[in-house]
Formats: sequence, structure tokens, C-alpha cells
Amino acid sequence: MADNSTPETSAPDSLSFNEAIATLLPDPPEADNPESEAAESDEDQAQPSEDEAEIEAEAEADEVEAEADDEADYDEEDASEDEADDEEEEEPELYTVKVDGKTMQVDLETLKSGFMMQSAFTKRMQETAEKSKQAEAEIAEARKQRDEYGQGLQLLSQHLQSMTAQEPDWDSLYDQLDAKEYARAIQIWNDNKATKQAVDEQTQAIHQQQAAENQVAFQNHLVKEKERMLDAIPAWRDEKTMMDERKEVIDYAKTLGYTAEEIQVASDHRAVKALYDSWRLSKLTQQTDAAKKKVRKAPKMAKAGTPRSKGESQTRRRRQLSQRLGKERSINAAVDLLLG
Repeated sequence: MADNSTPETSAPDSLSFNEAIATLLPDPPEADNPESEAAESDEDQAQPSEDEAEIEAEAEADEVEAEADDEADYDEEDASEDEADDEEEEEPELYTVKVDGKTMQVDLETLKSGFMMQSAFTKRMQETAEKSKQAEAEIAEARKQRDEYGQGLQLLSQHLQSMTAQEPDWDSLYDQLDAKEYARAIQIWNDNKATKQAVDEQTQAIHQQQAAENQVAFQNHLVKEKERMLDAIPAWRDEKTMMDERKEVIDYAKTLGYTAEEIQVASDHRAVKALYDSWRLSKLTQQTDAAKKKVRKAPKMAKAGTPRSKGESQTRRRRQLSQRLGKERSINAAVDLLLG
């Protein structure tokens, strides 16, 4: 029986002629693609190698470090400048001034502030002094007008006194005058009495004001005279010394004939100083008299040589006594020099 099957159906695993040839030959190389090669070359150029990346990273790190160093140097310079400024502010230039006798060190700002305060204080003091002078002048003018008014009241009071010195005989006037005139006379009499009473009251008020002002003025006078007295008698600035010696001066003044009232009202420092000096001289004289009784004088011896005149002898003796007083500084030496 004949076999009508084809090779493909009879041998399903067999290859065709073309397939067999394809399996025996190697695969042909792929065609070069110029566009892909250009893209790959661009990528190679865009992406540097690892060495170049490291070099660029190191360069950037160096730049960052340099910038950090520059900023650090700048910060240090700023800090040093700030410290220098702080030192200048902390240690300003000082000036030597004297305040109330004391030497002080102050800066310029304090000087400016003090000068402005002093200028303002001086200006206010001047304004106050001017206002005070103006007020004193106004007070003096007011007192002058008041005193003149008081003098006028005194004259008016004297006139009213003459008019009301003797009360009229009202019974006689009643017989002499009609009813209107009599009533008018009574009214005038009463008006004059009331006016005189008012004038007397105003005059008394003025006298009281004047007395009070005089008292204040006298107290101010005593304060000033006391200060002048202490300048004239410095020893009396010590309270105890003044009290002790003041009592002795008062007793001495009484021996001179001063009364207690005269001593009480003594306020002039010149009179007190004169009385004080007189008391000290009297006390020194008493001490001298007591010392002279104790001193024994040596007998005078005649000296050889040319006799001197009386004037020369006195001059020589006074010179010797003056030299003795300068050396001894004693009361006896002073008394001998005063007595010659």
C-alpha cells in the first residue's frame, strides 16, 4: 500500500529546510542605531565619572569651609569691635572737679547734667530772690500806708475825743430845742461815740500789728548780733565757756553800775565785746596784783661804766622786758612789761 503522507504529517518533529539552515547559521549582528548611540554619549557626558564627582564634592566642601572661616573671622572682628566699644562705654573719660571742698572724678555726662541742674537752680534762685525783693518792697509799701492810716486814725480819735469829752445837758437841751433838733442832737452824739469806738479799735489793731512786727524784727536782730558777737569772741562758740564767762561778765557789769534791766536788753555785739574786754583786763589786773605780792625783787646794783640817761635806761629796760616776755610767755613778764 502506498504511503501518501507528506513529510510534515509523517514527521511532525522534523524541521523544514529553511529552519534547518537558520538553526545552523549564527544570529546576525544588530544594526547600529545612530540615535541611540548619540543619546548614550550624551548621557555619558552628562553623568561624570566617580572620580570627577569626588573632586567636585571636595571642592564644594573646601568652598563651604572657606566661607565658614570667613564668617567666623568676621564674627570675631565684630565681637572684638563690640568689646572695644563696650570697653570705651564702660570706661568714659573722667574729669576732676571740686564740690564743697572735696575733689571728685566725674564723667562728661555727669558734668553736663550737673551744669544744667546748677544753671536751672541758679535761675530759680534768682527768680525767687527777685520775687522776694518785690514782695518785700510791696510789704514795705503796705506797712507805710498802714502806718499813715494809723496816724490819720489818731488825729481823728483826738478830734472825736474833744467832741465827746463831756456829755451835753440833755434836760437843758430839751427845753431849748424843739423835738426834731433835740432828736438830731442825740443822734449826732451817739454817732460820734460809735465812730470814736470804731477808730479806737482800728488804732489798737494797728498797734498790735506793729508790736508783733517789731518783736520779729528784734528777734532777727538778736540772731544777727549773736553771730557777730561769736565772731568777735570766738571762745564763746563753746557753749560751756560762754555760759561760765557770761555769768562773770554780768557780775562785773553790775559792779560798774549796770542794772539788771539794762543788762537784759543789751544786744549790740560791740557793747558786749567792750564789756568782755574790760572784764578780762580787770581779771588780769587782779591776777597781776596777786602775783606781784609773791615776787621778790632783787636789790639794784650799781654798774660800772658811763651813766645812761633816764630815757635810754627806760628804753633798754623795755627791750629787756619784751625779750623776757617773748621767752617766758608768762603773766608776770606781761605785767612787768605793761608796768614798765
